[in-house]
Amino acid sequence: MKKLFLLSMTLVIIRMNSTAQTTIEIIPSGGYTFADQVNFYNYYGRIESAPNWGGSLMFNVNRNFGIELMYQRIDASSGLYDYGNTYHPPFKTTDVGINYIMAGPVQSFNPAGSVHPFIGALLGAAVFNPGPDDYSSNTKFAWGAQLGANVYVSPRIGIRLKAQLLSPVETGNGGFYFGSFGSGVGNSTYSSIYQFGFSGGLIIGLGNILPAPKHRVIIHRRPPPRRYYYSPYPPY
Repeated sequence: MKKLFLLSMTLVIIRMNSTAQTTIEIIPSGGYTFADQVNFYNYYGRIESAPNWGGSLMFNVNRNFGIELMYQRIDASSGLYDYGNTYHPPFKTTDVGINYIMAGPVQSFNPAGSVHPFIGALLGAAVFNPGPDDYSSNTKFAWGAQLGANVYVSPRIGIRLKAQLLSPVETGNGGFYFGSFGSGVGNSTYSSIYQFGFSGGLIIGLGNILPAPKHRVIIHRRPPPRRYYYSPYPPY
């Protein structure tokens, strides 16, 4: 029984070490986003931690580089606080839905193995939907960064684990995603939201299987032989 177990583990490791990936990957995912505070002139807002869900569509040029299209949704509660009443409850609370629609390059490493660490940058838009009493929405430019690893068990099946930072940029009235608070928040200065979180997803490969990277052959050329010249005249 022990020998059978060891043989099975060896076959799994060999199979994992020989996996590849495909040109197109669909990655449904879910995770958790931590709370963040947004500062205004006389107030500060807080977006509470909440689960996130969504997915990505990867277009792999090769095993080292690809372009990712990502959608992520975060449904969280939020509140507006007065700086002078730190220990008091917020004087306004509401729910907010944040929709990130992003795209960017992804650089992968270790293309010959089953575990592909990666790093990526994201640019796009964040769409805020306050609720439940506020039916307005607003769209802002957003940027992000991500770091993680893809673990492949076959060329078409794998698991993605990553950490990410998403940030919608705000340059004026930043209170729209908390609801309608009047003119007080309308005089706010520049602020940004920084939402850090983790997520995991299932990789479903489509398209063609990418070929293994070609190793560059380095040719070492020998230097030409040194030529010696003899003078016909005797030395002085």
